[in-house]
Amino acid sequence: MIRNAGPLLFLLFLVAGSAIIAPGVVQFDSLLSFLSDAAPVIALVIGGTFPILAGSIDLSVAGIASVTGVLVVVLNPVLGPWTSVAVVLLALLFGAMQGFVHTWLQLPSFIVTLATLSILSGVALLLSNATAEPIPSDDVLVGMLGNALAGVPDTAVVLAVMVALLGLLLRFTRIGRDIYAIGAGERAALMSGVHVLAIRTLLFAISAGCAAMAGLFLVSVTSFSSPTLAGNLLLLSIVGVVVGGTAISGGVGGLFAAVVGGLITSWLRVVAVIVGVVPTAQNIIFGVAALLAVAVTTDRKKLGVIK
Repeated sequence: MIRNAGPLLFLLFLVAGSAIIAPGVVQFDSLLSFLSDAAPVIALVIGGTFPILAGSIDLSVAGIASVTGVLVVVLNPVLGPWTSVAVVLLALLFGAMQGFVHTWLQLPSFIVTLATLSILSGVALLLSNATAEPIPSDDVLVGMLGNALAGVPDTAVVLAVMVALLGLLLRFTRIGRDIYAIGAGERAALMSGVHVLAIRTLLFAISAGCAAMAGLFLVSVTSFSSPTLAGNLLLLSIVGVVVGGTAISGGVGGLFAAVVGGLITSWLRVVAVIVGVVPTAQNIIFGVAALLAVAVTTDRKKLGVIK
């Protein structure tokens, strides 16, 4: 019950409390601005949810988001207006490679993605010479994301489409059922005919693709790329997954939980500003939130011994 209804009730409590302290935060224009700011975090949370549903974790998402902006600048002279689309496809391929290596070589996902996070951070710094660069004005996808549809930021519209498509995948396809089966028990899933290698490869591809979209959301707002643009979003993305009710042990959760968790995490930043928490101390709040969320959602019976 806590896992299902608790996160949504907590989100409503946060919004209501913020409205009492600072009524301006719930005005229509403020909410639209919040959606634009929250879109990158929610995209990272959505992507990060997929590996966690299968009992793995992807720590490379912030690195992928940062290097996406850098690649949009670096590759534009070669690929032109469709550079961002090519970069998203490249991210999907990279994520699939991570999932394949993790599963085929039986390496812990924590180690594989932590290593690739370091690699991606180095690549971003190397390609950009550790400097921020303006995003090319002719990029089609980034340009579209910087606009609005009937006053609603296009980032929010695209995010809604992503949630709808991925939600259909989880809810109405065999792939979705296989994902939950792996998270509930990989050995049993294997015995039931689930192709674990293919499913985990797909999960990490989805995670990387969502991270690349998060990077595009960021550069569409900032209009510049930076090798560390999403560096502070890794903790937020993990907090968003678990605080929404997705169990870190796998098998429990979904897209609705991911969206709620992303909104909670993003709104916590608003609350921190309202109550006057300095930026340097905000990670303390998110760290405590992560510990509490993991404590509530971890299925200790399935894990057996906690190591």
